[in-house]
Amino acid sequence: MKLSQLTANDVLSYIRADETSENAAYIENIALPAAKSHVEHYTGRSLDDLEQYEDITIAVLAICADMFDVRAYTMTGIQVNPTVVQILGSHCTNFL
Repeated sequence: MKLSQLTANDVLSYIRADETSENAAYIENIALPAAKSHVEHYTGRSLDDLEQYEDITIAVLAICADMFDVRAYTMTGIQVNPTVVQILGSHCTNFL
């Protein structure tokens, strides 16, 4: 699946969350745009450029899942999903 085809319902299904209007609104308006933005900035590539890599969709789903799971918790350290790091790192052109 291409990144542009990813919907809030796809994310809700991936994270096994109830498809309530509240959850859908959170995913559609907050988590999904933020995850896409993070991927874009992390890799230094535009969303249009990332469209050619279908594995990027998995990274965005994983980021959304992490955002959904920890939205009510305070993080005390920096923990990065190793799958996301591996996928994004393989497409990264921004090594700052």
